[in-house]
Amino acid sequence: MELKMKYNYSYFIYPYVIKEKNYNKYIQKLLENSKCKLKSFERRRESSIYSYFLPSIRKYIFKSFDFAENDGNPSYSAYDNLRNNMFKASPCTIFEYNLGKNVQAKIGNSDNIFFNIEKMEIICFKTGICFISIKTNIEDTDNFKDLLNFNVKFRSINSEVNESDIYSNIRIQTSALEDTKKLSKIIKEITGSMEEAKKIDVDVNRFLIYSYVCIDREHWNENVPFSGIEKEFNKFANVLDSENNSNLENEKLKIASLGNYIKVGISKAGMTFMASSAKTVNYTKMPFEYESEYFYTYVFTLYQKFYLSKIMNDFSEHIKVPRAIKEFMEFTNEIWVHELTNNENGSLIFENAKEALSLNKAYQLAKEQYDLAYKNFKMKNSEMLNKIILILLAISIITNIVNFVRIAAIKG
Repeated sequence: MELKMKYNYSYFIYPYVIKEKNYNKYIQKLLENSKCKLKSFERRRESSIYSYFLPSIRKYIFKSFDFAENDGNPSYSAYDNLRNNMFKASPCTIFEYNLGKNVQAKIGNSDNIFFNIEKMEIICFKTGICFISIKTNIEDTDNFKDLLNFNVKFRSINSEVNESDIYSNIRIQTSALEDTKKLSKIIKEITGSMEEAKKIDVDVNRFLIYSYVCIDREHWNENVPFSGIEKEFNKFANVLDSENNSNLENEKLKIASLGNYIKVGISKAGMTFMASSAKTVNYTKMPFEYESEYFYTYVFTLYQKFYLSKIMNDFSEHIKVPRAIKEFMEFTNEIWVHELTNNENGSLIFENAKEALSLNKAYQLAKEQYDLAYKNFKMKNSEMLNKIILILLAISIITNIVNFVRIAAIKG
C-alpha cells in the first residue's frame, strides 16, 4: 500500500558566512533592500516563542522582545528609532524576504512535482554566520514518495555543479520566479561570495532540511505500529529518494518520540518530523508549533556548529589566534553555559540535535585549542615580563654605577 500524506512542508536552510569586518555594512545593505523587511517579535503575537526560550537565549536570538511596551502594545516609535541601528546591539537580526505574490501557475507535464514557496527569511548572527530559510510545500499530490523525491531534488538546486538533470522536473507555482534557476540567482545575490563559508567546511552545494509530514492514519494508528513505515521514515530523515534501498546507518541518525504518533529524526542532513493523522492536532495545531520554537531551536544548534568551526579555523591561523581566544570566551559565556529551554520536548530535541551534529566533540576540540593558546599567551606574557624586569634591573645597575662614579669623582 502506497504511503499517503495528510499535510506537509519543508524548510530548506542555506548557511553562509559574512566577514565580521563587513557585517555591519552587510546588514545595512539588507535594511536598504526594498525586498527585505526587518522581522520583529512581539510578546503577544509570539507568546509561545517568548515562553519557550529561556531569557539568556531569547535575548540572544530575539532582541526585539526587549523593546519597551506601553499598555501591552509595542512601542513602535522606539522600534522605528532603533530600526537602522538595532543590529549593532543585537546578536541576531532576522529579515523577511518578499519574493512576490504567489499564484497557481503550473508548468510542465504529469511527471513534474509542483510546489509553492510560502516564505523566505534571512537570519544573521553578529559573528557573520547567516542562514537563508525557504519554506515550501508540494502541491497536487498526497503520495509520500513525492515528498521524498522533492526534498532530494530541491536540496541541490543551488549547486555550483550543473545538476539540471536532478531538478529538471520540479516546478515553482509563483508569479515571482520562472524556475528554480531564478531562485538560485536570488540566493547568490543575498549571500555573495562563499569563500568564507568554504573556510569552515560549509557544504555550499546543498541545503539543510527541516521538514514536517503528517501521514494518513491508516498507515500508523493504534492497531498499525510504526514499524511498518519505519523504513520510509529513515529515508525521510536521511533525505533519500523513494527508490533508495541501501542499508541505512541508523546509528548516525538520532530518533526521538514526541508523544503519541510523532517521530523526530535528526541527521547531518537535517531535522524531520513524521506524524500520524490518528491525532487531529498533528495536521492542525502541531505543524505550526513545530515551525516556530523547534525550527529556531534547530537553527540555533546549526549556528553553534558553524560558530565552533569558525573558531577552530581562526585558531589555525596564527594572526587570528587572539581573536579566536576572544571568540571562544564569548561563545562559552554567552551561549554554551546557558540552558536553551525548560520545555521537555524542546530539551529532548536540542540534546539530540547537539549529538547528531557532534557539538560536544566540537566544543572539546575548540577548548583544547583555547587552553593551548591561552597557555602560550601567558608564557609569552611571562617571558615579556621577565625581559622587562631584566631591562629595568640593568638600567638600575647602570644608573647606580654612574651615580657611584659621579660621587667618587666629586669626592676625589
